[in-house]
Amino acid sequence: MGEGEVHVFSVLNESEFGPPRDLPHGSTGDDRTVRALLARLLMRPPHDIRLTRDDLGRQRWEAGPLGLAVCRDEGGLLVALARGLSVALSAVTVPCAVDAEALLPFSRTERAFAGEAAAGRRPLVLARMWARKEAALRLAGRGAFALAAEVDVMAVGPEGRVALPASGPWSAGGVAYVRDLPAGAGTAAAVAASGPLRGAVFRRLRCPELAPA
Repeated sequence: MGEGEVHVFSVLNESEFGPPRDLPHGSTGDDRTVRALLARLLMRPPHDIRLTRDDLGRQRWEAGPLGLAVCRDEGGLLVALARGLSVALSAVTVPCAVDAEALLPFSRTERAFAGEAAAGRRPLVLARMWARKEAALRLAGRGAFALAAEVDVMAVGPEGRVALPASGPWSAGGVAYVRDLPAGAGTAAAVAASGPLRGAVFRRLRCPELAPA
């Protein structure tokens, strides 16, 4: 895994290579799944992988060399890893319809763009924009979601650069670098990183064997 690369793993609870295996739910179950995945990828024993949570409840790899983000969606678990970068994920379900309230977290430019889409396609357009926005806001941390409408993901450019406003009187604004991710039907997903990304690698994996809790 090189500098400036993010690797995203979709940990599925079904596999064409064998019978379905249910993913354990909840924070403890997610920790076990992520620990097993890291152990498998890095060829290290699971007990060497120490996971913690920050004050926002986000999983962190204690003393690990890779930035880590975890996001559960309806089909399984998304795990993002990047060397030397902080990362965040978002996976959202495409709504059946969109009302006026659903437009509140979007900027004027984003609303105009969604309004130009065909009515049947508008929910997907908004879901993709929200996945980008949510990933960037999760990277920014506490207080950022209150400023969601000030974050514009329309003018991201080739690097996926998204400007983040200051979320408090003592915090400076920042920048997130956002990439769309492959997603199943009815879902939109995105990853955000704290620095420019040279590439994004996406892989689907079956749930690894879990060590005893």
